[in-house]
Amino acid sequence: MISYDTNVLIYALENVSPLAAAAQATVREGEQDGAVLSILAWQELMSGVVLPGSGLDAVLAESLGHLGVTKFVPVSQAICERAVSLTRRFGRQIYGYDAIHLATALEHKARVFVTNDKKLLKLRIDGLDILGLQ
Repeated sequence: MISYDTNVLIYALENVSPLAAAAQATVREGEQDGAVLSILAWQELMSGVVLPGSGLDAVLAESLGHLGVTKFVPVSQAICERAVSLTRRFGRQIYGYDAIHLATALEHKARVFVTNDKKLLKLRIDGLDILGLQ
């Protein structure tokens, strides 16, 4: 099972970044082998579409609904506690949504977390390989 950052979904869905093909491959891998993301990734994506008033929120929600194997999981107390522990350990390198995304991956036993966030790529967390889009 894998997990990935919201930016991976953004690149995959927008299909304009030079990283779009790599992001789409990551999403496909998650659909084949299983992927787990925090429900906050869903919220981040939807908020990014709603704020500019593009009217694409229904289209985006439908696209996300087509992800059958990828699971958006709720934020539990265990995930929050693990997120706080990560923030305690790494400080400002990992807090807020980033801490929740990584804690979600850890709590659900993902083996890999894919991101394009340079500060997250510097982290070393036992039990989770943090990989960049390539």
